[in-house]
Parts: sequence; C-alpha cells; structure tokens
Amino acid sequence: MSEINQIPYAAYKVRQDLKPKGLDGLSEKAIDQHWKLYEGYVTNTNLLNKLVWDTGEANKELNNAEHSEIQRRLGFEYNGMVLHEHYFSALGKGGAPSSDSPLMSQLSKDFKGYERWKKQFIQIGNFRGVGWVVLSYDPFLKRLNNFWITDHEVGHVAGFVPILVMDVWEHAYVLDFGSLASGGLGRPAYLEAYFKNINWNVVEERLQNALTLKSDR
Repeated sequence: MSEINQIPYAAYKVRQDLKPKGLDGLSEKAIDQHWKLYEGYVTNTNLLNKLVWDTGEANKELNNAEHSEIQRRLGFEYNGMVLHEHYFSALGKGGAPSSDSPLMSQLSKDFKGYERWKKQFIQIGNFRGVGWVVLSYDPFLKRLNNFWITDHEVGHVAGFVPILVMDVWEHAYVLDFGSLASGGLGRPAYLEAYFKNINWNVVEERLQNALTLKSDR
C-alpha cells in the first residue's frame, strides 16, 4: 500500500504494480474483473477515512446512528483492500517452494511438512461460505497457522502476520470454473489452479520479514 501524504487522513492508491498477468488457468478476463473489485475497496477505504475525518472536523458526534456505521465499515473495506493486495502480489511464477528454504523448514516444524500443510489449506478453502484462507505467522510462538477469514474482517488474529492469502469468494473463480451447483468445476478446480500460480519468492520474503518481528505479548 502507498500512503498519500498531502491530505490529513490516511488515503491509498491502487497498486497497479501488483496486477498479475499470464497466469496458468486463471484468465486475464477473470483477473481484470476481480481487479475492479479491489479498486472499489481502495476507493471506499479512502472515502470512509475522509468521512470519519470530516465528522471530527465538524465537531460532530461519531457515536450515533448517522455516523457510527462509517467507522464500523472501515474494517471491511480496509481488509478488502489489504487482502487483495496480498493475494494479487503473490500470483505469478508457479512451482513449489525450495526444499531447503526457511518456509519449508517452518512448514515442516509447524505442520509436519509441506504436503500436510497444503492439504489442510485446501480443505479450509473448500469451506462453505465466502471469505479467505490465510497462512499467518505468530511472532509470539514463532509458528505458522492457517485461518479462515469470513467476509474480509472476521477471523483475523491480532498481531499475526499474513504470509499467504487465498481469495475464495465466488468472484475469484466462477468466471473461469463456474460453480459445482450449476455443473461447473467450481472452487476445487480454482484451488488447484491457484497453487499453480503462487510466486513462492514473494511468500518466502514475507516469512523472512515476519521472522524478524518481536511480539510484545
């Protein structure tokens, strides 16, 4: 994310540098449509930050029916923006993580290996409902864990660092794979395609950065 410093409240730009191209099994048309949703989260995050700021500038009460939902909505829009940036930025060169990488070492310690971790990650990805699957690092126990995130904001653990983020809302896959209910290949086929397009170099870098963090708990 890139902050704009010319205005008094937090505001963000669409990260065009993160938009993936040339993916295996994930079409450009689907990515283009998905990208527009991400742009909407950036727009709405900026709008809500401005509205909250303007409420304070006008010396209006935030804790009332007129204004409180502006603040409540921030978590949904912010996480919609940030999770999409994590998702898109790790799509690209596929393959598998290097067998002697710190990530593989951490997965071996925390999940008894890559394949066991991947199996659990995909099982969570097939949960009913819309949301995300996130592999996160806990700086306190210094270990990885998988989480299901409902919508964008329900299920995050405070202080944990996202390492790998997978979108499993229908818009991420229906255009390419349809839905199981309508006879299409659906989400399972999307999950298979997703794993073909993970840029493990990005994931490794995120883990390396997370390993340097200290928990204040």
